[in-house]
Amino acid sequence: MKVTNFRRRRSLNNTGFDSGTSYSSGRVLNKDGSNNVVKSGLSFFEEKSMYHTLINISPRQFIVMSLLGFFACNLFFATIYYVIGIEHLGGNAADSNDFQDYLDCFFFSTQTLTTVGYGVLHPISNFSNFVSSIETLFGWMGFAVLTGLLYGRFSRPTAYVKFSENLLITPHKGHHALMFRLAPYKNNSLTDAEVQVNVTIQLEEDGKRVRKYFTLETEYSKIISLALSWTVVHLIDEASPLYGLTFDDFNKGEIEVLVFFKAYDEHFSNTVQTRTSYIFEDFVHNAKFVPMFRQSEDKKSTILELDKINTHNRLDA
Repeated sequence: MKVTNFRRRRSLNNTGFDSGTSYSSGRVLNKDGSNNVVKSGLSFFEEKSMYHTLINISPRQFIVMSLLGFFACNLFFATIYYVIGIEHLGGNAADSNDFQDYLDCFFFSTQTLTTVGYGVLHPISNFSNFVSSIETLFGWMGFAVLTGLLYGRFSRPTAYVKFSENLLITPHKGHHALMFRLAPYKNNSLTDAEVQVNVTIQLEEDGKRVRKYFTLETEYSKIISLALSWTVVHLIDEASPLYGLTFDDFNKGEIEVLVFFKAYDEHFSNTVQTRTSYIFEDFVHNAKFVPMFRQSEDKKSTILELDKINTHNRLDA
């Protein structure tokens, strides 16, 4: 592999990523932008932040975990009511069976936990009153935490930007260029959008493999407003650290392109950011993106076709 152009260029030393491949493996960033790092050496509760976990999981997982927590808590207190005796709860049917008695305890628990309190079942002993008081406290704190998590999930600044799945290597201005595409996919307004592209490659130095990081200059690194799609282009000319490399060299050097995006979201009134990366398996040689926006039929607006963000055509060899 030709590495001359890498040797004579100054690499980045402030990326925060590891430079010794003997201590790291695989890609630097996962496709979703998260760091490809598995932490160890501490207990589970020391490693994990419950707040960050519940904020970052998917909406489906959050709903499932909330429902499981609700039912688990009610099953726990229903079991306590059942063990101390259904006779400590007034309003239940005297001739009911064991299963119905447990159901009554469960429904009383849900009414107590949510502070609904229909009044059909009610504690009639000091013991059951004490347990229901503790459960009410748990319910009050639990729903306060759940409300805070819901607010945090809805109010968290998020970029809502989609990246193309592939990075294209295509002829451009008498050379070749790296191209990928991004576009906003929500009804938000992004201004002062900025993208930074780095590349990491594994090189042989003093008999050992090391990672080197370089900046890839783009034709446009900042735009005033991101309303449509943005095709980010890095021209592989004499000024590029990738100059002189063949498509096979990209694989031999285990090249990974790191993309960092940030913009100002007018709705959040805050800066939003996201990131992703492309490895050799994501590269497509000799291809070009298909336009993903068009004029509406009444010619009064522009239609952004987000399902075409990764659509590309192969060019003739």
